[in-house]
Amino acid sequence: MRILFVYSTTKTISRKKPLLGQESIYFGISYISAVLKQHNQRTQLVVLDRKYGKKNLKTVDDKIDIFKPDIICFSAVFSEFQFINGICQYVKDRYPDIFRVIGGVHVSINPKDEYLNLYDAICVGEGEYPILDFVQKKQKGEPISGIPNLWVKEGEKIFKNQPRSFIENLSELPFPDREIWQEWILSVNSRFTVLLGRGCPFNCTYCCNHKLKKVTTGNYVRLREVADIVSEISEISSRFPKINEFILEVETCGVDAEWLVRLCDALYNFNKRFESPKIFSTNLRIFPTIKLNPIFAALKKANFHAVSIGLESGSERVREEILNRHYSKDDIRKAVNIARGHGIKVGLYNMIGLPGETYKDFLETLAINQELQPDWHATSIFFPYEGTLLYEKCFKNEIIPKQLNFNDERQKANLDLPDFSKKQIQRSFDSFHYDVYKKAPHRNPLKLIVYFAQKFLGHNFMANLKLTLIRVVSSFK
Repeated sequence: MRILFVYSTTKTISRKKPLLGQESIYFGISYISAVLKQHNQRTQLVVLDRKYGKKNLKTVDDKIDIFKPDIICFSAVFSEFQFINGICQYVKDRYPDIFRVIGGVHVSINPKDEYLNLYDAICVGEGEYPILDFVQKKQKGEPISGIPNLWVKEGEKIFKNQPRSFIENLSELPFPDREIWQEWILSVNSRFTVLLGRGCPFNCTYCCNHKLKKVTTGNYVRLREVADIVSEISEISSRFPKINEFILEVETCGVDAEWLVRLCDALYNFNKRFESPKIFSTNLRIFPTIKLNPIFAALKKANFHAVSIGLESGSERVREEILNRHYSKDDIRKAVNIARGHGIKVGLYNMIGLPGETYKDFLETLAINQELQPDWHATSIFFPYEGTLLYEKCFKNEIIPKQLNFNDERQKANLDLPDFSKKQIQRSFDSFHYDVYKKAPHRNPLKLIVYFAQKFLGHNFMANLKLTLIRVVSSFK
């Protein structure tokens, strides 16, 4: 059968080549597609961005006309859900014979009967095997009403099937299908992301893990086998020999220190085959009892050049009482110092405009960033995602506006807080980068100019300018 995936995102480069690089690939779709292809099914993909308006419909029409799918699988996070529903309504009206399924995080933690007025089925939980079962039963003309993880509507009756357990051994899955993404990627020889595991052991209030882990039974936090990870990196390296950098994506690489040491040893041996060793980066969650020295020693051995650490807030009150994140400023300082002692760069995640946060709390976040001078930062404005504890808090306190701004998600302030106004939040966010680095003697002023040009002219403008310059330079070679 022919299965078409529909994926939407923001900050894309162009309608025909929306994704800047390989790290923009979404793994949920990639793994489902890989499993389907493993069982001789055909898959393709369209990538959309709401900013293209009705041109998105042409993108969908063009792909349907060429591929002629039997099934369309939609996936959406909360901020994309409304837009995806509009695309699905168009498909339902124009192509009523194509079966429509939706899955993803938002649907999994907020399943509702009403979704089945638009979609023929919804997938609650991991989608690899339920979608495979569904496709195979459709192919054979068998009933689909009893497939675990699927909610299906037949006539006026809704079948809410029992969930299947989390996939215990992630290494039983084929490597994610990257092929379906290639036609949508501008720079194919960019760094790759490889997924190390699924699930998170922590329960941060702005995240949905507390709900996702309750979707079904079995272990929620799972790590892939070391040999499987290295094999995937080796396969990518063979196919894309110009690629020298990999992001090893996981909620925190420190969740199992013994597993991490084995992985680093394997990566060290893997790198021996290359004259120019591959370099790696990853995420690390800090907690008071974490053994930082052996972790960073292992990362250094394996040629990790960078880690991203979630500070989120410089205020201990905000971390403890609002975010349910338990570590001190000294824990963060220690991690940054040990990382740099091993020659590993550090980036910090920050979040501002949290419900209950004050301007004084924000100044603590700014101060520790100024002190630590991260090599980069990923700072965002809090966005209330339905299904999270902080969304429920915002809803209860009636501080969510009637119309959330989905177009500039995490870049524009939505909340107007008693002690941190909407204008203050936006102004603090817009000037954060400058305020962190303005007194840093080692910072190149040109980088600040480029940063603000990208921020206020837009990512698309800067990406297209970069591409144009590359083409001009290449023409003289």
